[in-house]
Amino acid sequence: MPALPASELRTNLGTWAVAGQALPAVGAALAQALPAEAFDPGFRGQRLTTSYLDTRRFILRKARVRGERYLTLRVRHYHPTGLFALSAKTESAKVRVEVAPAVARAVLGGDRDALEAHLPAEVVARLAELVNDDPLAPVVDVCCHRFAREDGRQRLSLDTGVTTDTGLCLPFNVLELKGTDPTASWPAFVVSLGLRPVRVSKFLWATGGGR
Repeated sequence: MPALPASELRTNLGTWAVAGQALPAVGAALAQALPAEAFDPGFRGQRLTTSYLDTRRFILRKARVRGERYLTLRVRHYHPTGLFALSAKTESAKVRVEVAPAVARAVLGGDRDALEAHLPAEVVARLAELVNDDPLAPVVDVCCHRFAREDGRQRLSLDTGVTTDTGLCLPFNVLELKGTDPTASWPAFVVSLGLRPVRVSKFLWATGGGR
């Protein structure tokens, strides 16, 4: 079974909105900008389903909106493989671990012990601080088809057809640059194609009725 793509977690260096009519040009530029990922040598992309966890009172969403001490939890399924990853993000750090399908099902079913067994102690402490004993459950699934290219320093990803299982559809596609050097320049094609920078959190968008 192939390894998870982009196992090295990098810093976000830029995010841009890509209109539908710009997809062919952006795809061509993306293919030339960086080498193909090992798991996708034909640059056909990969279907992703990301399930975000929260409480019934959306405690984690409210903390994310405040932006000071927050925690975002998600389980991602990489189709058509059986690979799953559990991710946790705070205002200062992000962790991601591959988990077995049975663990993913347990976490999505509300098994707090299965969740905490795969998280670092500081993330477990943050979870307890924010939600106490409130049960967690999936509040939304976000789906997209992702195309990506990367080398040892940078990764460009293009998320297309972003939708939710609640009926939302993001009106643009999302290009994102991540890298290990925060001073790195943006790709030249971003400027030449007139792409506009955008700030978007799929978690907040998907759980906020598209706002």
